[in-house]
Amino acid sequence: MLLDKLDSLKLSDKGSNHENYKNSGLVGHIRDIKGIYIPKTTDELKKIIQTCHLINQPFYAISTGKNWGYGKSVPVMDDNIIIDLSQLNEIYHYDSDLGVVEIGPGVTQGQLANYLKGMPWMLDCTGAGPATSIVGNVLERGFGHGSRGYRSQHFTITEYIQANGKTKSLDTASRYIGRNGHSAGLTEVFTQNNLAVITKIRFELTMRQELSLRCIVRLKESESIGTYIDIMRQLKSENTLDCLAHIGNNYRVLSMITQFDFSKWNPSHGVPIHDLYTLEMQNHITPWTAAFVVSGESKVAKAKANRIKQALSDIGDVKILSLQKLNRLNWFLHGLKPLFNYSSRLTKFQKNLTKFTQAMLMLEGNPSPMALKGCYWRNQSQSFDNSNDPIDSDCGFYWIAPALPMLSNEINACMQKSEQLFQKFGFEFGVTLTSISAHMCQAIISLYYDVKCDKEKQRAKELITQLRQCFKDNNWQCYRRSIDEMPFDLSKESNRDALALKHKIKIMLDPNNLINPGRYQIK
Repeated sequence: MLLDKLDSLKLSDKGSNHENYKNSGLVGHIRDIKGIYIPKTTDELKKIIQTCHLINQPFYAISTGKNWGYGKSVPVMDDNIIIDLSQLNEIYHYDSDLGVVEIGPGVTQGQLANYLKGMPWMLDCTGAGPATSIVGNVLERGFGHGSRGYRSQHFTITEYIQANGKTKSLDTASRYIGRNGHSAGLTEVFTQNNLAVITKIRFELTMRQELSLRCIVRLKESESIGTYIDIMRQLKSENTLDCLAHIGNNYRVLSMITQFDFSKWNPSHGVPIHDLYTLEMQNHITPWTAAFVVSGESKVAKAKANRIKQALSDIGDVKILSLQKLNRLNWFLHGLKPLFNYSSRLTKFQKNLTKFTQAMLMLEGNPSPMALKGCYWRNQSQSFDNSNDPIDSDCGFYWIAPALPMLSNEINACMQKSEQLFQKFGFEFGVTLTSISAHMCQAIISLYYDVKCDKEKQRAKELITQLRQCFKDNNWQCYRRSIDEMPFDLSKESNRDALALKHKIKIMLDPNNLINPGRYQIK
């Protein structure tokens, strides 16, 4: 057999449990996998790729396999082998002067955060938790929360392996200078693409600031979201706001607090409106809640916070909190806990404050899995566990991510059309909006479904199909796509010229279509 050539390599690790790699979390997307290989060194990886080139075997390279909501670690096509790069987890270099690290694809957010403890630089985290790959997220054009949150703008590629097994580099500078010279415009060609296997990147860190404030905004009315976006566009334009501010609607916040009550509610119709109001009152949830960081030299950070509060106070309740005060209050209440055990209200307040403080620590380079709690919203068999993979824990969910102009009319139109479709199919509409720049608002819409109910799975599939079509009809292009949409039908896609050009580049660099076939490609 052709795969005997791969097996003869005597790799230090070869995956045997195919089931861990077969569950995509997407309805109906199941693929046959020929084998799983887990190299522990770049040399081992090169041998695998060279052998695949020799025998013409397609392969699907993954970083840590945590592409939740978009297909996890499952290939686009059948009959691939999976190359799991999670063991290539070396932090090769840390530049304390420039605030840059050189890392491999297996380095996780948690690993790098621990490495940077006590140092003047920190990681700009995403909400995906400590077990996720930084390289994988960067190449998927993921984003965090702070000034370096738009990650795809803040890295270079120092090593990649082509389909023929040859090693190349786009950054050969002795010290990091960003994208410069002949390779300046080439780096992003390798994002959301399958041109090569990226094995090393240089990645920019964020400097720890003198003062770090938390801005909490609770909008009074759901209709105020458009006004909020217009104000945030102004704050971004004038450079008052340099972070990536996230705001979530009521269901997005609720899903991080509790789970769908199958004993009370009909899953085909969703949460009754009067029960939703009760839950909102009990948990002090408003139609929209934002939390973001304002940091810098003390006087500068305070001045920015005051400007933000003045700009937003007409449409919402705005609180400015320092992380130091939050920590002190949490420590004080924790010490008093034995004294107010008799008070359920005070105990609940202390627990909520602890959770809130932990969430706010994420903005200081400490990745938290708390945002993943929402994935368990319609999970009948399990509740959230920090250590678990939500897909392996029988959570069913899609994330769909239209990129929108930072304009109130566009945001309102997208939210209204999306919510109407969710109501039509009996699901709860949860969404987060992130102010990426003065021009782009990134929506992440969450569709949670019960994997144990076949009828619900089919409703979820039909809903996601209609949502995708709705976004195409309105030219709301998604910044990230699920593997069950790939390979793309060119005639049904926006930006066809870009896809056709990517296809030509792919043929030139990987003529046998061996690397992640179908991924971000046209048919």
